[in-house]
Amino acid sequence: MSILGLFFKKTENRSEEKNRLKGMKLRKITYVDCDFARFVADMEKDPKTILSLSPVNYYAVKNQYIMAHVYSSDDLEENYVSFSRYDYEHKTDESRLFELDRELLSKTLAKVGIIV
Repeated sequence: MSILGLFFKKTENRSEEKNRLKGMKLRKITYVDCDFARFVADMEKDPKTILSLSPVNYYAVKNQYIMAHVYSSDDLEENYVSFSRYDYEHKTDESRLFELDRELLSKTLAKVGIIV
């Protein structure tokens, strides 16, 4: 097996993931910046760590922040979130996709005023 075969295999898996997410509703939520590496490590252990983040004030200057990309199906049975850290509008870090259950998703969205 060549190295290119491994590369294409990864892109196929990634494209399957992207195709699955394309059919889901996307919400982008900005949070106050924190230690991103530590936050992602805590998310690996316990997804409820997302509740520790504080949303950014709508009128605040957003120089450094964490953006959550929340994907959810229409019936809210399948929910995912990924995080990106931005520094002066440039993406500096990115996390993997985390799965959220319905209850945790509703609590997370309620913190920013979205009731589901």
